[in-house]
Amino acid sequence: MSKEKLSTYERLELFSCRVAQLGEMRLVRRGINSQFTIRWDTVSQRLSYHALEPDEEDLRSFLLLFRQFISKKEPVFINRIFSDCLRFLGSDELKDELNKAKGEWKRVLTGMAGFKMVVDSQNLTPEYVLDLWINGEYFHNDPEKARELRRLMTDQIPLVRIQLLSALPSLTQVILYIGNVVTYSLMEGLFHIPDDMA
Repeated sequence: MSKEKLSTYERLELFSCRVAQLGEMRLVRRGINSQFTIRWDTVSQRLSYHALEPDEEDLRSFLLLFRQFISKKEPVFINRIFSDCLRFLGSDELKDELNKAKGEWKRVLTGMAGFKMVVDSQNLTPEYVLDLWINGEYFHNDPEKARELRRLMTDQIPLVRIQLLSALPSLTQVILYIGNVVTYSLMEGLFHIPDDMA
């Protein structure tokens, strides 16, 4: 479905629907829980790494829907939804809350909300890592991104995997919050969209 074929109102309705679907996914209902343990043994001078990760099938299913919110080509691309809301929403109070959520979204994606990961001078921001996983592993076959992901995964501690699984809960919370605002605003008729754009 192309974003050009949808009116603003239809796009907001679709976003509300997709967020509801996201909230019903097993991985979201159970919580996107991951635990990572890194230990340094001073005697052997060695690192050990252990991870408790979500079920891989649940994660793949979740990412199939999640990627719609981060893909510029999708009608429910979160930045486009932010713009629509800030442009057409008739509540200054809700706009203020959305601006805070937009700031949080940006903080998480740029790695400012967590700890900074750098490998060979490459900053492994959540945005960069999501792109590698989605386009190099899960849904597309970009050979360059797949190669980079394999290279980074050969490290003793898979920082790209830790970054992916650490960012997803926060990003998902922002999406769910924006979904609640959009759904409420649609129900209450708070969007003031000109007829030629509705």
